[in-house]
Amino acid sequence: MLSEIFRTEERIRILRHVSLRQSATVGAVAIATGVSKGLASGYLNTLVSEGLLRREKRTFIRGDTPLWPAIKRLLNLDLLKDTIALPEWARGIGIYGSWAGGTNTTESDLDLWVLVDTASPDTEIRAAELEGTIAAHTRCEVNIFILTPDRVRYLREHDRPFYTALITGHLTLAGVDFATT
Repeated sequence: MLSEIFRTEERIRILRHVSLRQSATVGAVAIATGVSKGLASGYLNTLVSEGLLRREKRTFIRGDTPLWPAIKRLLNLDLLKDTIALPEWARGIGIYGSWAGGTNTTESDLDLWVLVDTASPDTEIRAAELEGTIAAHTRCEVNIFILTPDRVRYLREHDRPFYTALITGHLTLAGVDFATT
């Protein structure tokens, strides 16, 4: 199944488009992804046969299957792989929240964490510049959460619910994983 749904770049564009929406039509998919209506229609019907979409008249509706979050995580990582590299001023970088969990939609922001030895005004400026660069590529709002070893310890000791959510719902993209500090 996976080799079939990820077989071409056009299919990946269509899959990314429908993964972010509850429903779509052939025409809307074709316009948004730059493929022909025939290709869009054929691939959407393939997704129906694989149980990822269902069809109601002319509308394709995303199915309620646990495969979607896993597929969306792969699509998110694919989109971010060429955009997010470890900055020279950081020890680690990753994502958390809806993008890491594969539950993001067109309205979701991208939550990143960046691990540094110590935070400074210069770190904040560099993080803001990085947010802008990534936002331009992903076309969504980007929020960077600066982590230091001291801040990680503080969260672990004083904000256990957030710390637990962060630890269990993050993906490290490059460098050191903050969970090991």
